[in-house]
Amino acid sequence: MRALILSILFLSACTTHLMAQSPGTWKIYPSLRTINDIVSDQENNIWAATQGGILKYDRLNISQFTTQDGLSRPDSRSITYDPLRQQLFIGYVNGLIDVVNTGNETVTVIEDIERASNFTSKGVNDLLYYQNRVYAATDFGIVVINADEYFVIESYLQLGDISRGTAIRDIYINNDSLYAATAAGVGVGSLADDLSVNNNWISYNAANGFEDRLVEAVINYDGLTYASTSDANFVFDGNTWTLNANYGSSVIRDYQINDTLVIALAESELFIGDNAIGLGLNRGTVLVPDQNDLDEITFGTLNNGIGNYDNEGSAFSYITPAGPFLNLFAGLNFDGETLISGSTQRSSLNFRTDQARGYYIYRDQEWYNFNQLNVPLLRQTNFRQVFRTAETDNYYYFGSWGQGIVRHDKVTDEIVVFNEANSTLRGWPADSETFPVMSGLQAENRNEIWAVSRFGGTPLYYQQEGDEDWLAFNKDAAVSNSDEYFGLFIDSNGFKWISLQSTTNSGTGLLVLDTGNPSDPSDDRGEKLTSSPGDGNLPNEQVKAIIEDLNNEVWIGTERGIARFIFPDLIVGGGPNEKSAQWLINADTCATSRFLLRDINVSTMAVNEANEKWVGSVNQGIYVLNEDGSEIIMRFTEENSPLISDNIQSIAINDISGEVFIATDQGLQSYQGVSIRAENKMKDLKVYPNPFNYSMNDQIFIEGLSPSTTIRILSVDGNVFNEFPAQGGRTSWDGRDFNGNRLASGVYFVVALSDDGEEKGIGKVVIIR
Repeated sequence: MRALILSILFLSACTTHLMAQSPGTWKIYPSLRTINDIVSDQENNIWAATQGGILKYDRLNISQFTTQDGLSRPDSRSITYDPLRQQLFIGYVNGLIDVVNTGNETVTVIEDIERASNFTSKGVNDLLYYQNRVYAATDFGIVVINADEYFVIESYLQLGDISRGTAIRDIYINNDSLYAATAAGVGVGSLADDLSVNNNWISYNAANGFEDRLVEAVINYDGLTYASTSDANFVFDGNTWTLNANYGSSVIRDYQINDTLVIALAESELFIGDNAIGLGLNRGTVLVPDQNDLDEITFGTLNNGIGNYDNEGSAFSYITPAGPFLNLFAGLNFDGETLISGSTQRSSLNFRTDQARGYYIYRDQEWYNFNQLNVPLLRQTNFRQVFRTAETDNYYYFGSWGQGIVRHDKVTDEIVVFNEANSTLRGWPADSETFPVMSGLQAENRNEIWAVSRFGGTPLYYQQEGDEDWLAFNKDAAVSNSDEYFGLFIDSNGFKWISLQSTTNSGTGLLVLDTGNPSDPSDDRGEKLTSSPGDGNLPNEQVKAIIEDLNNEVWIGTERGIARFIFPDLIVGGGPNEKSAQWLINADTCATSRFLLRDINVSTMAVNEANEKWVGSVNQGIYVLNEDGSEIIMRFTEENSPLISDNIQSIAINDISGEVFIATDQGLQSYQGVSIRAENKMKDLKVYPNPFNYSMNDQIFIEGLSPSTTIRILSVDGNVFNEFPAQGGRTSWDGRDFNGNRLASGVYFVVALSDDGEEKGIGKVVIIR
């Protein structure tokens, strides 16, 4: 077990006010709207386990606890409260349990379930505190933990004749009997017996009057046992299981008891006894346990945070935290300092859940969410699953999986949906032409937009911004019938780099397309690039990321390694040499491979103002490469940094502030980089921290630089103590001389000279040794 200091970040109910980050620091941008479990403490504060962390509501303020504050993961699944020690137990999908002491603000991690080797699936689906013990319902059984010293007391792996290792979804204790909703029926055992012995359990499944079904919720009250599956509600009177008709066609997600009746929550209704109250567009998820006061009933929701029902006033209210709508992000993109993002291309296979999978605009530290739940036009057109973004001078564009493209006016927020019903956009003929998957989307010259329809019969589309339809292009003659268009990148020459796949999603290389006059498809010229040494020399034909750096080189990230084209403008119409990519050569001559990152599975790439390459990977974290790709400058993983997941989905860089936004499969966070956009004219340099103290600081930052400069560090008498090159508007220096030695205390001048000799900037710093 490990202990970490927990800090509390207070949020207003509407806006998060953020301080500027210092270089090298991290920040998380969680969505706390989806409530997975909820509990109250002895002071009537509400604590909720959400997809982005833990949410606290004290009836006045909202607070958040995230991985930045010491939690093990963002996606908390279950929560319970120990009133004796004032501590929370929080369960996760991987079996970890965090213990948050709300008094001294520490987090302790219980790793016993996560370390269990007998079962591959270890998620903690429900937690229940009872008489100094915490009962954990897991994917393989029930684990009992001492609430004081955090050790496992015992495990219940087989409940009667329900198979050993069956997942437990929900647990409840009443009159010293433990009720378990399992993946194959209901189990009941007396806590007075040794429940590690399977014969001490009574099991209800197809063999004894119930069904071999996944049970989601269970409770016992006044001699009756209530249980719900994914599509029906049941009640047991001690002799017979029957369908429970009290809730009509509504399927109950969670039950709780009051002194006099049962409270039940369905997706769209709240039941107080047999009285049904509709939730409207809000979707219920879970109730606060043991609500003895019926004046106000508190519950969690799928998308709107914490819900409250005022029983006397017959009115609902919702406590919705600020932030992105979901903890899902895809296709990050910057327009100046405005971040735009999709959510995900993947369907949850649940219509209600998919309604929230729209897009976000993050501007001036506020999140603006657009999806079917809050935009009627998106609901009417069923627009969802956004995963591609682009921007022109006046519009943002968002591409979806199967529902076409949204054009969003930057000023008015007016939305136009382009789909198969009102435009030329079409999908894959072998699947459905009325299901256009927009797998590529990018602007050219700030007023033209191009799109790729995945595997489309006419796979490439063009629009002048503001047009009301799209010009469709057939496949280029340079590719074969088995090559299907997938991704899109447009370089500074206007060439379209289109990744190719087979209909089984295998990579088949790249098409580099010169479209010439966009309105005249007949002047198009294309070249297909493959892994063949004389015809592209790609490291792998599954191309997953393409960028252009500050030297106008085009870099290709594949399923197995990275390469660059130094003269991309010569590819179309060029010979084998012009079409041959250069793999990254490792500057470390003693390395196992002479090619840097030869076996990395690249998922995304970005370039900062120092011409450094940020490379995201599938389950290998982030690599930051130097300008020519010969060295790894930095490496970020879950193990060595606050990175919340090694599975990187998208990276985008705010060149003005230097903040690097990183979308992972566990949510969005950022790293404050050093490099920022350069100044057109240097003058007074900003040097900080000033004074610089070796015992307190490790880097000095120099800001206000031209694009490419040489930095000299001089004493007041003109001696040069160090000299180094810099790219971009800000750089850092470790405060040491040419030989790596600390400088003596005193005042030092920082002089920057542009490489063309036209610009000069001067600053000074006080160094304390």
